[in-house]
Amino acid sequence: MNVITPPSIDLQGFSLRPMEMLDIPDWYDYLRLPEVAPHLRWELQSAADLAPLVQAYRSEEPGAPLRLAIVDDDSGGLAGSVGFDAVWAEDRSAEINFDLAPAYWGRGLGQAACQAVTAWAFAGCRLYRVQAVARDGNRRAERLLRGCGFQYEGLLRAYRQVRGEPGDFKMFARLSTDPDAAT
Repeated sequence: MNVITPPSIDLQGFSLRPMEMLDIPDWYDYLRLPEVAPHLRWELQSAADLAPLVQAYRSEEPGAPLRLAIVDDDSGGLAGSVGFDAVWAEDRSAEINFDLAPAYWGRGLGQAACQAVTAWAFAGCRLYRVQAVARDGNRRAERLLRGCGFQYEGLLRAYRQVRGEPGDFKMFARLSTDPDAAT
């Protein structure tokens, strides 16, 4: 999935742009923090582990994953990321994922980014379904998704490996035909 013009985020002082290799050190710094790492599926050994991901996000191949940097406009630093880890063009659907540096938690930034990218996916990319999974017990992610109008669809037992162990995940989804109000 290629981004010509990233969506605008509805939160003063923040913007979205494609991920760049220069984002890797900041991204790695907060992803390895003890309050963030338990929510990740993969275990990072070094910042170099993120380079193949950023390269994939910059691909122009159909169905390629897409990740946008959430930028703190005042500092120019990386506040988080949001995007699609999986895109199924033939089904007009994608799976959204997001992360934030803990310094930005509780400000509504994650929800604003998720809402902007989801609306952009429906209007600009003509997707019909955007889904997300949250590791069972990640209440913060569940609240964010519900606040963006995603509906809970069920528990997926042992759905994905989490650092070598099967993990349970909750599935949420939003359709382009769903009302704008959060459920």
